[in-house]
Amino acid sequence: MAQYWKVVGGTETGGIVVRVGRDLKSSPFGERLTTDAIVKEIELAGGRLNYELVKGGGPETGWVSTSMSGKELCVKAAAPTEAGGASGGITDGGVGVLGGGLDGRPAEALAPNAAVTDPPLAAASVGGGVAEGAQDLSIMTMGYQLSQACRDRCEKELKKEIPAWVRISHQQVNDNHMKKAKGMLYGIEFPWSEQMVVEMGPAWLTKAFQSAGTLEQDNAVVEIITEKKIKVTTGNNGGKFLFEVRYKRQTEGLHTKLFAKVPHPNEGATASDRLSTSVNKQPMELHELNSSRLLEATLPVKIPKFYFGDISNETSNFILITEQVPFADREPLDFKGDLVKRGERLGPLKPFIVEGPYDKCLDWTLRASPFEYYLTLVRAGAKMAGLHKAGKMGDPAALAAHFEDYSHKPMEIWGMQTGCSGTPPKQKQTMVDMAVRFMSEDGKAIFPAFVTDSAFGAKFKKTMMTLNAYAAESNYWRNSDQDYIALTHNNLNVDNAFFWRDEKGEMDLGVLDWGSMGQKCLGFKMWYWLYCSDYDILTAKFDDYLQCFVDTYAEYGGPRLDKSVLRMQFVLSAMEQMQGLCDAVPQIFKMCKKPLWKEITSRYDPRIGENIDGKSTLRLYLQVMNTVVRIIHEPQWKGDEVLERWMSTFCSTLGVAQKAQTAIFP
Repeated sequence: MAQYWKVVGGTETGGIVVRVGRDLKSSPFGERLTTDAIVKEIELAGGRLNYELVKGGGPETGWVSTSMSGKELCVKAAAPTEAGGASGGITDGGVGVLGGGLDGRPAEALAPNAAVTDPPLAAASVGGGVAEGAQDLSIMTMGYQLSQACRDRCEKELKKEIPAWVRISHQQVNDNHMKKAKGMLYGIEFPWSEQMVVEMGPAWLTKAFQSAGTLEQDNAVVEIITEKKIKVTTGNNGGKFLFEVRYKRQTEGLHTKLFAKVPHPNEGATASDRLSTSVNKQPMELHELNSSRLLEATLPVKIPKFYFGDISNETSNFILITEQVPFADREPLDFKGDLVKRGERLGPLKPFIVEGPYDKCLDWTLRASPFEYYLTLVRAGAKMAGLHKAGKMGDPAALAAHFEDYSHKPMEIWGMQTGCSGTPPKQKQTMVDMAVRFMSEDGKAIFPAFVTDSAFGAKFKKTMMTLNAYAAESNYWRNSDQDYIALTHNNLNVDNAFFWRDEKGEMDLGVLDWGSMGQKCLGFKMWYWLYCSDYDILTAKFDDYLQCFVDTYAEYGGPRLDKSVLRMQFVLSAMEQMQGLCDAVPQIFKMCKKPLWKEITSRYDPRIGENIDGKSTLRLYLQVMNTVVRIIHEPQWKGDEVLERWMSTFCSTLGVAQKAQTAIFP
């Protein structure tokens, strides 16, 4: 049985010191574990307690002393009650947190009717949800995914001849984004906004569903009802909305509450997001559509039932329609950090009630320890990857044709050279200098104090400029060992999943948003699963995430990986993203004007903490920049040294000289 402890020390200092490791010389966290906090014991050794936070303020996990100089700092306590704010439901083993459908047991109904007793919560949700409340949870089952009807539909889709995607330009999107065109998957015109769905009406929706094989030919949609109360404001790569339909004949398994994803408008505040998604990340939407269209019967996790999806290569417009996820949390998210200030978490829901919706970079809003959510995500992603390596995700040739594929690429295609293989050094240095000024001057209140140190500025510039010079070489290396490349989700964050607990309190999940699904470096994938986690929990628990990935990947058919290689891939991928964030400083100033920054003192300031123009982009940029500068600088990671070590080993292995300084700096 789990042992709980109460913090009784630190009354005069606001709490007790927390360190990353058991050793008293290990690095301290930036915040203390508050007096009166309740924690769960993970390990007790020599008067040092490794804990997981249940109630109170401070790091989610770490090591503290139970006493010092004869004075008690922590005392054993009884298990807290649900009303007392316990997060609950965390298994002692840590890794074994997945329920039905992911641990090898038969995937059955997610929510037996008898278990659904909670009344709907009050207020409006900021994300996708359920129209009337928790009674609809019985619709979220794996039954259809495991059915012969689903297998038949997917097999039929796989046999279709679909034209290959042809890359498009910014100009093409600007010229054609308002043009109606036939989709490349079903050959019919389609809407790409909520208004257009209503205008094209039930007749179009009937034709679309029948074309996709999700509605019988003798049935029809007879009414479309738009959702007036719940507006979906999460997500950076597209617009989302909810609606309801009525059918000529209601049959079992036919959903009336639906969800749609469409492109952002190519105008105003979302124009840059639209071009980024439709051009810079193309064809990520096609990969997302194909995940539901082709893999619904194969994926080892619950996904919302597919009804229709199509995309135009000419216009870049697209639409995806699925069943709604019946999220139970209908109150707005705590953007202001009030839960942090009170040292609280919301605590668990009853079994099989779907939590959320959650959003990126708001870990304090998760009902339990963030570690549990991210570990569940890592295990789910690793399971998909392992099954792919075992040949259980479908025909390899079909997967390579329909999804992103970085496997088995020859060395010649990567653009490696003796000179700079990234952005021209003079151009890159301008953007890096701008990022340093932003972090050390305009935004210094929300970044670690060391960013104002000129020594760190020099280290940061050298790291960014060196990685830029080796951009192609880094990409080649991360995607050269086939053991470390597999098909799995590309962006498995808490906002791209939905979570529930079974009757034993164990966490399980379903998965959303399959953009850029494909085969790519697994260290890269892991970075984009964990990059929105708060830095302290990421750092303290990263070895657990690595071990979970390595073990799960091997368990489901993949080779056993070297954790040190996976870690190096992860760190290089993190610093690679920082390259793009340096370039994004002008966009940051568009979302929060430069003069306003002198007034901002906290990450919870609504001008940077809330969703700006309905998107989490600004909050994400700032948090990830914060995380990566700490990965580069702090001793737990030493990202700058990781880069130097990789560069030396890479050049030695290939038998080439390291690049001259003229290839790195202008």
